Amino acid sequence: MKITFQMALAGLNPILAQSSGSLSSGASSALGIVMLIGFLFGTLCVIAGGFAIRRGDADAGKLSIVGGLIIAGAPVIVKALFVAFGIGSSTVDVGSFQ
Repeated sequence: MKITFQMALAGLNPILAQSSGSLSSGASSALGIVMLIGFLFGTLCVIAGGFAIRRGDADAGKLSIVGGLIIAGAPVIVKALFVAFGIGSSTVDVGSFQ
């Protein structure tokens, strides 16, 4: 039984996940998705900081605003560091998210 089943499966070609692009294009798309999520989360932190200041909690509001700006601007900060250290033309770069 086991041998017959294996012989029947031997004629089938397995359907595996195929990549149409290279590894760097896939990593670039993944970084684009991470950048999009980080930008949305950072924007929400800035808005929450504004509401905290409105409620009277100025310290927590300022920290939330600064943290949100750092989160939302992280790709720009990292790209500036890459250029400053001379590796601005790296293989994997944040691509456009469509």
